[in-house]
Amino acid sequence: MAESVFVVGHGAVTCLGMDMDSTWKGLVAGKSGIGRHASLDRDQYLQDVAGLVEGLEAAVKAEDREFARLSARFLGLGLTSARAAWADAGLDRVEDRIDRDRVAVAVGSAFGGMDFLETQQARMRKRQDLSVSPFLVPGLLINQVGGQISQQLKLYGPGVGPANACASGGHAIILGAMMIKAGDADLAVCGAAESAFTPAIVNGFYTMKALFGARPGDRAEVDPSQASRPFSRDRAGFVMSEGAGIVVLASGRAVERLGLKPQAELAGYAMNSDGHHMSTPSPDRIQRCVSLALEKAGVAPDEVDYYNAHGTSTTINDQVETAVLKRVFGDRARSLPVSSIKGAVGHTLGAASAVEAAACIRTLRDQTLPPTVNYIPDPELDLDYVPNEARPARVETLMSASFGFGGTNNVLVMRPPRG
Repeated sequence: MAESVFVVGHGAVTCLGMDMDSTWKGLVAGKSGIGRHASLDRDQYLQDVAGLVEGLEAAVKAEDREFARLSARFLGLGLTSARAAWADAGLDRVEDRIDRDRVAVAVGSAFGGMDFLETQQARMRKRQDLSVSPFLVPGLLINQVGGQISQQLKLYGPGVGPANACASGGHAIILGAMMIKAGDADLAVCGAAESAFTPAIVNGFYTMKALFGARPGDRAEVDPSQASRPFSRDRAGFVMSEGAGIVVLASGRAVERLGLKPQAELAGYAMNSDGHHMSTPSPDRIQRCVSLALEKAGVAPDEVDYYNAHGTSTTINDQVETAVLKRVFGDRARSLPVSSIKGAVGHTLGAASAVEAAACIRTLRDQTLPPTVNYIPDPELDLDYVPNEARPARVETLMSASFGFGGTNNVLVMRPPRG
């Protein structure tokens, strides 16, 4: 019989707060953490509306001196979230009973330490000096976030750093589950972290017309918190954010042996590739991924109580995802609650699916659906997007989907722990 996989801890850092409690409180209240930021100087950046995390510097300074020298924000975001998830699981209370060689770490990112690279390149130009920080190369590496989590928490099992664009976090969670099911790990720290605010990346997204671009009279001119508006008729591109999400997975045997309290069961999952286009999603392949996740979880479409959408606030993603749900769920799609938290926290790129997985765990715990904020109905998109206000609901099974550039997709299926 296949090993069951449970979520036993979770943590997140977003523009709504430095911990998951703050993030969830903001989501349920229908708040947005998005605003204009003077640090995104319009002489260098084509867009200054974003979701930035306040208070990270103090958290990073609390770590050892060598860690602080790495100077890449995604590392601080990831380690802060991992520590919170580890404590949330209660593993800090049973550390003497953990086989650290059997704790996997699967934590990724889309871009890694690009902010560190930008800082060092600017330093070179200003000083006309070719030397850079000796910590630059380690700080750039995507797998360094998992490496630092392993180093700081003393975890010695398998380590991987998925770089699957905006699907990185979900891929990491699935890889952790696979290692547990294969018998290679008892526990897995999984997720992703991202902070990619450099002129080249922001401006690159902007010029390809993926990033939010306001037209004259746009409602975000007066209130920038309304810039991200998934599934809305006036959606105008995603709003770039930073953040991290981490979940701790455990086998059923580890739960029993360590006396852990399961928060959710990872009932099923799927990954696939579009093989279609560098950035445009394939409806057929996304449909296949959603259907495969249901099949592997042994769940019928009419048993799904909530779908956490990728919901980026771009014209094409929201159209494609809505169409896919109608294909997969048929008539059930009309009554299936669907929401995207990206209206509130923006698009954290590689970290998005991990942050959303953490939000789904809270959805199961509190039996509350987070809303799609800033929503104005689009007659062409006619599903129940849980508009603007959180909603109490009976949620026994939920799905969370993520899709990334390069045609990389994943879907998670979760439910409350049984027994």
